[in-house]
Amino acid sequence: MLRPPRSVATATPVAVILSLTAALVTSTPAHAADPPAQVEPRTGTETPALVSGLNEAPVSGDPVTVARHHLRQGRYGITNVNTDLVPLDVVRDGQDETVRFEQRYQGIRVFGANYLVQMTKEGNAHRVTGAGGRFLTELSVSTTPKFPERLALDVALSRTAARTGGEKEALTAVSGGLVVVPTGKGLLAWRVTVTGTDARRQLPLLTDVYVNAGNGAPLFASDRIRTAVESSAEGPLATTGTTVRGATVPINAYQRADGRYELRDRTRWNGTAGEVVTYDAQKRDVSRFQGSLPADTPIVASDTPTFTGATTEIGAVDAHWGANQVYEYYRRLGRDGLDGKGGSMLSVVNVTSSGRPYINAFWDGTKMVYGGGGDQYYSLASALDVVGHEMTHGVVEHTANLVYFGQSGAMNEGIADYFGNAIQSDAEGIDPADPDAGLLGETLCRTGTPRQCALRDLNDGRVAADDYVGSTGRIDSAGVHLNSTIFSGALWDIREKLGARADKVVLKALSEYMTPLDDFSDGRRAVLAAAVRSRLGARDLLTIARAFDAHGIRNGWERRIATDHDVLLRGVTDPYAQPDAAGDRYVVTNSSADQTAPAAVYTGRVRGGKAVQLSEPNEMSSYDAVTDGRSSVWTTYVQREDGWKMQLWSRPLDRSQPQRLIHEGDGDVPNMAVDGDTIAYSVWDSATGGYDLWVKKGDAAPVNMTPQPGIYSRVPTISGGRIAYIKLYLWEGGPRRMVITTRDLATGQETDLPAPPSPPNVIGLVSGPVLTGTSLFWLQDAQQDGLQGIMRADADGGSPVALTPDDATSPRLLDMDATDTAVTYSVYPDLTVISNDTLPKITQIPARGGKAVRVTCNRGEQAQFASGEGGRVIWIDGTAAHVDLATRARPRGACRAA
Repeated sequence: MLRPPRSVATATPVAVILSLTAALVTSTPAHAADPPAQVEPRTGTETPALVSGLNEAPVSGDPVTVARHHLRQGRYGITNVNTDLVPLDVVRDGQDETVRFEQRYQGIRVFGANYLVQMTKEGNAHRVTGAGGRFLTELSVSTTPKFPERLALDVALSRTAARTGGEKEALTAVSGGLVVVPTGKGLLAWRVTVTGTDARRQLPLLTDVYVNAGNGAPLFASDRIRTAVESSAEGPLATTGTTVRGATVPINAYQRADGRYELRDRTRWNGTAGEVVTYDAQKRDVSRFQGSLPADTPIVASDTPTFTGATTEIGAVDAHWGANQVYEYYRRLGRDGLDGKGGSMLSVVNVTSSGRPYINAFWDGTKMVYGGGGDQYYSLASALDVVGHEMTHGVVEHTANLVYFGQSGAMNEGIADYFGNAIQSDAEGIDPADPDAGLLGETLCRTGTPRQCALRDLNDGRVAADDYVGSTGRIDSAGVHLNSTIFSGALWDIREKLGARADKVVLKALSEYMTPLDDFSDGRRAVLAAAVRSRLGARDLLTIARAFDAHGIRNGWERRIATDHDVLLRGVTDPYAQPDAAGDRYVVTNSSADQTAPAAVYTGRVRGGKAVQLSEPNEMSSYDAVTDGRSSVWTTYVQREDGWKMQLWSRPLDRSQPQRLIHEGDGDVPNMAVDGDTIAYSVWDSATGGYDLWVKKGDAAPVNMTPQPGIYSRVPTISGGRIAYIKLYLWEGGPRRMVITTRDLATGQETDLPAPPSPPNVIGLVSGPVLTGTSLFWLQDAQQDGLQGIMRADADGGSPVALTPDDATSPRLLDMDATDTAVTYSVYPDLTVISNDTLPKITQIPARGGKAVRVTCNRGEQAQFASGEGGRVIWIDGTAAHVDLATRARPRGACRAA
């Protein structure tokens, strides 16, 4: 997980003011005096996190020139101001002006590194009053990639497919070039944009995956989709429309040359931008509307100038009216539209998902997309707070551009929460004292109370250390929705005390102080600094500080999070790493804390103790290690004269022998298994477009277990001289079916287990086979509906039984592993309403069936896991706001509700 450097705990300018004025009690709060100059350092760089209280002599020139002149001072440690800082924007707020720069390292963009200079305009000159942000002075990294762009695309596809439960062949990857990731001395990385469909959630996918350009290790991913969950025109006109709830609202439309009217507002049109346009997706699938707008998408139109009927029901009137409300709200705060430059605001309504209502809305970086609702919900455009929330993501993107991952992503969501509710409160005259004033999306439901309907509640009172839910990165982009109300709750408390004055302060913090990788503590600093610059009185500053205190947002809050596990390996750098275990040993891939070293294979004992590096030092990263408790097998990439190859390596866990090369080839190797001197692995065959299963025993040549055309095989598991794997029959003109196959490696006798009893024209699915000493376990989805049962049979496939049913009562299982003692599994969460309760929790049942018990009561995500000796489990855990390899000696049993 990428974690930004943390600033040291030092006194802030606000803290100085508050210490001097907290005891003041006056009927009219006094304005704060200019604070003394304060410098807050940031660890890992010479450039301060914040310099405030400056009162330098005015300097003539444009803001960028003045800002660069100021940053040449020694206190900032920036050697080449002209080449290392590229201006992104100049924010103007009355006489206040702020220049936002982005760092470059040898001409390459530094991910998330923004630095800002605040100043006041005095005639033709500018007086610098402060500066701050994130500039990395300690970067020292080669800008020549070793790992090729082509393979980075493949790594990004593989990791995304694993995270979303689909096949990488169904996804598309496009390179976004090189960036420097600011961790340690810096990492050169490829940015790869992956698009397609999230197979588990059946939702559109648009994500940026960052892959180490030195060794191919995946670093992290940041979703671009921010969920809430040409015509010839003749002239503009003011008209009305009917919302989904029957209200008549004023809207601006346009009459076309053919006489029809369309939802195109050109009252701010400057010839190239400034439109507010609403399009009709015509119930097409939401996956078509991620990224660019399809050219054949029509603008919502009507035969009359009054928009009602069908345009009402699909939410077009609400979307069009709501977009204008958002624009006017930000105009009153001094901002010209989402981009601050009067750019067009586009909305698409009436999308569906796989033929069903799409109960969500999102901002994708260029436009709004709204689900059409259904029998239970109105169009997602019908809730003004949802419209304001999603469009505020556009404001965030064009200001601080908070990275949509972890705490910065939760702040991104939280600020959108705040402004969405503020926009609704102002437009609809909602009393801040109303107990429902902090609800988001409470009007979306056709039936039910506001609280039953609301997506989130900004007054939920969540406190960081007590309520932070740690997602590892596989779900909810490391908690961007799960943790948003911790931050937005503090902001909403401020608004309830200060009223609408708080809106300007929050926007100022976002525009003039926050940077892309900020965490909650950085966000607190930014809001307080913006309040000081806005000349709020001491009482108001105290109110703001107390609001953040009440939500536990202060330096070091993460150290107070309680956990229910023992740590085997602290700070696992790859949140998608899949550990494996057998007996009392485990293996997992990991890099150095700053991620500058290639990912290597580490091994240790599941009871605890120091982990040791198993793979020998190499310039390239290792992937997907597996073990039988005695040795381990893993993959890596290597560059040859005829191109890059994938290698398969093996080594005893006691390191008594050097690592041994098992396989080298062009094809991807997604699955491996080992048992003694027998190694099985799947290899992608580009000629057939499928996978073959190979088995290598000792020094003998590997043997292809499935050389027949039209048969693909994957996911091997080996134990006691027997192998089991998934076999897919794709015979032309014959039956297509997927089965579990077992094979005695000594005799060659092979048995296909019966295919799942599926309905007509449905191929039943099987997954995750695990062979133990006595049994074979697997998951079965006969109906191909995503609901799975856990199956068990004898090791040779005989006497199959269901440990848990495969029917409409079944859960959507995420992972499964087993020993002769117990079966461990986790359930894919229902993310319709994200909460701690819906995150994956590791559960265990006896190997012969019985009562299910929780392995741990951690409130965070319990992600990839593996079964060790007895009932012990190791897993990747995100509870403590960072990612650890965790274990427990025995299952916890029952857990109290979170």
